[in-house]
Amino acid sequence: MFDLASARILAGARRGRVLASLGLCLLSGLSGAHTFVYVANYNNSTIGVYAEHDKGRLTPLQMIRTPGGPESIVTDKLGFVVTADSLAHAVSAYRVNPADGRLTPAAVRFEGPRANPFSLTASPGGRFLYVANSGDSTVGIYRLQAGRGTLTGEGEVHERPGAKPYAVALTPNGRYAYVANFGNATIAMYRRTPGHAALTPIGIFHEPPGDGPYGLSVGPDGRFLYVADFRANVLLVLAIGPHGRLTAKDRVTEPYDHHPDSLVIDPSGRYLFVANTSANDISIFRVDQASGRIARVGRVPTGSYPFSLTLDRAARFVFAVNFGSSTISRYRLDRHRGTLSAIGTTREPSYADPYGIAALTMRAAAAPRTRGTAGNRRGSGGGRKRPAP
Repeated sequence: MFDLASARILAGARRGRVLASLGLCLLSGLSGAHTFVYVANYNNSTIGVYAEHDKGRLTPLQMIRTPGGPESIVTDKLGFVVTADSLAHAVSAYRVNPADGRLTPAAVRFEGPRANPFSLTASPGGRFLYVANSGDSTVGIYRLQAGRGTLTGEGEVHERPGAKPYAVALTPNGRYAYVANFGNATIAMYRRTPGHAALTPIGIFHEPPGDGPYGLSVGPDGRFLYVADFRANVLLVLAIGPHGRLTAKDRVTEPYDHHPDSLVIDPSGRYLFVANTSANDISIFRVDQASGRIARVGRVPTGSYPFSLTLDRAARFVFAVNFGSSTISRYRLDRHRGTLSAIGTTREPSYADPYGIAALTMRAAAAPRTRGTAGNRRGSGGGRKRPAP
């Protein structure tokens, strides 16, 4: 049997660390909107831009260069695509043309020479970015200013030495943040004031020694945190308390050597999808929305080494990027049973080595829509806007 852990160590000799944690994100298939899909290609340092069509087909639009080795990619509610570029130790922002989804470079921020940005996530309102730097065990914080398209540093949070943070997740209301520390089997808990960048530590959740939390996803109601543990081959369900603290709720074991590394929950909160990198498949679970517990629905094969998944906002299609085969696997989702049916494969350039996938839905002459809580909603008091989370 192929030893993926050994393969990642060998790959780390080339990249300076273990292969990327790839967050899972959502597309939108809403009527009257255009959805664009963005793929981070590590080996050729590009972003592939695609248009998503009604039948789940992806049409290539653009291939744009990045500073070097993008491992994670997110779409921002302000109309930007942002990458964590591990080879360049940089965070890069690109402005999206709402008419055709094409990208224009907007800003680059270079981090320290040992930062190795592993993944990143945007705040629910889109104003702030949180970057997991596995090299120096920090979380970098940036403000994205939409008008000027600039990235401004807002400080950083220091995890414990050797923690190796691999993922950051925020609750939909933006009040709490969680950091998966692969190096010391912990999940750091933080409190955050919506509309502000700073993170205030509130505690540490300890997994058993030897575990390795890799991917994080918060349910749409903000009550549960789901964790993909790469080393232990398990999925954890953690309840989020009224003050943001985590308690164990469920622990489901995947078959040995499957190595789950990223996960996502559909917009309804009923289904959880998990990329199993070593098994070359996707696990599907049904979520009990009252308790947060998960029950297995089934599996579907992917290409070689699926590292990231995304599904559309209307929950019609699921896409997986496959690092080993430089392909994108496409599936149709049955929203009643949670099953996936393969509908095709999109090939990337040879040896592109796609790591991450993200999507952005643009409405004509309107603001972009991505997965998450809508920011700046008008309240009932004098028409004033609430702070964007």
